[in-house]
Amino acid sequence: MPPTPTQSSHFVQEVIGLGPHPSLKSLGFRKAGRHFFRTLANATCHINFQSSQWNAPDRSRFTVNLWTYLPAIALANGDIVIEDPVKRRFGHCGIRLGYLLPEASDHWWEISSSTDVPQIADEVSSAIEQYAIPYLQKAATLEGVAELSGHLPGHRDLPAHYKVTALRLLERKQEAADAELALSKPRTSQHDLT
Repeated sequence: MPPTPTQSSHFVQEVIGLGPHPSLKSLGFRKAGRHFFRTLANATCHINFQSSQWNAPDRSRFTVNLWTYLPAIALANGDIVIEDPVKRRFGHCGIRLGYLLPEASDHWWEISSSTDVPQIADEVSSAIEQYAIPYLQKAATLEGVAELSGHLPGHRDLPAHYKVTALRLLERKQEAADAELALSKPRTSQHDLT
């Protein structure tokens, strides 16, 4: 028997249902739980609402994860292409929505009352429309992966394996070689992006 949803879980569901879900549906995204995805000709775009593991029964925090999956990159890396878009739970290019916002940080929305829901639903919907959708459209291309993979706006650019693959597929050989060399150097942080 599945666990009984807590009030905090309901808060997140209400935010999603009131704000992001209708606008994402109008943009062609399909929903599977708290995961939304849109299939394009050469990629899938993903938006996932992640609850904090430290949520309390009467208070909830959540963030929004974004990523794209490009079968061409999977094939070029010798990976088996994941056919079912719902199962494409890792990306070739991705970021948390908060890093695209003006404050460029790991942003978590907090809900402690049902009265918070409408305002947060509006904030999240606006952030998705203004920042997430343009990011995903760009990251759904090889050019976008070559530019965005490993890039954390306002913070750092890390060498990224999928960036190298995208550069190779674009036949930008010198850039691919430079990125691969950067990948081979030791890193000081374990918080790498795809």
